[in-house]
Amino acid sequence: MNRLINKYLLVLVLLFSASPSFALIQKSGDSFNPGSDINWEDLEFKFLGICICPRPPPIFYEEGEIYQYWDPSIFIDTVTVANYSPFTGSGGEAEGSIDDVLGGKNKSSDALSIADESTFFQAHAFIFSMLDGSLCENNDVGGWWTEFDSMWQDDELAVTITPEAGLFANKTMQLLCMTDAAAVNLGFPLDAMPWCIGSSGSTYPVSGHVDNDNLVQASNTVASRLIFKLNRLFMLCDPASLCGCTYTPIWTKSHYKMHTARPDLRSTYPIGKAAKFYDSGLNPPYMGAKGSNDEFLWVVFRKVLCCTCCE
Repeated sequence: MNRLINKYLLVLVLLFSASPSFALIQKSGDSFNPGSDINWEDLEFKFLGICICPRPPPIFYEEGEIYQYWDPSIFIDTVTVANYSPFTGSGGEAEGSIDDVLGGKNKSSDALSIADESTFFQAHAFIFSMLDGSLCENNDVGGWWTEFDSMWQDDELAVTITPEAGLFANKTMQLLCMTDAAAVNLGFPLDAMPWCIGSSGSTYPVSGHVDNDNLVQASNTVASRLIFKLNRLFMLCDPASLCGCTYTPIWTKSHYKMHTARPDLRSTYPIGKAAKFYDSGLNPPYMGAKGSNDEFLWVVFRKVLCCTCCE
């Protein structure tokens, strides 16, 4: 586990050291600690019975055991300061450089009406399992850094990989998201409505712009959209299929849940849960308990259904 963490931290160090030398907008926080910054009690480890796996002759089949659990294997930064990472507690954007325009902005103060309120976050994804020697392997690919993703900055470019977005850009389809919001807040996200993220609003556009001035809820939306995008790009493999994993370009929302680890640790909920259930103290005016204000780290759990004989 330590080797995995060190590998990803090295990548981040190289990214930051490759940037031009400018004065940085400084933010800081505690680096991620897997021992204390994950709600390990939410693994919900269960034994479900016996399974049978096919095998080549002369064996033909092999019996195994079915286990179900939640794996905290995705970690997502959502930040207003470009290239700052709550995961490492370091980084920042260079004043006067081209990166300076990539920082997140809360545009609510400039809005003429509620409909014009919006928030923008950059996001970073780190994909690896904290469960060293876990029962099932996932065919995931790398991670993501949206500062280098032009589609993340532009809603129109984002449609390039989500052409179906036009089908849901109307009041009727968006009003239906109220049903999903009610279900999520009861603990049951509706997989049949993949264009909705519960109380967080619309999955589309898959960019960093969110029509919401609540920073915690907007941050949850951005983190959820990045999960959707990584599924669409076949970078995530959903491990909830017995004996292996399945690529899901249209995500299965109920297979994910998350909690904040920065600026402070909170309870775990399905994605799209109304922020009012967990956001107390998560947007302090200055410094959070574990990191800078307005900069979030989300720990994302994935549902795993595993037949141990099918590795």
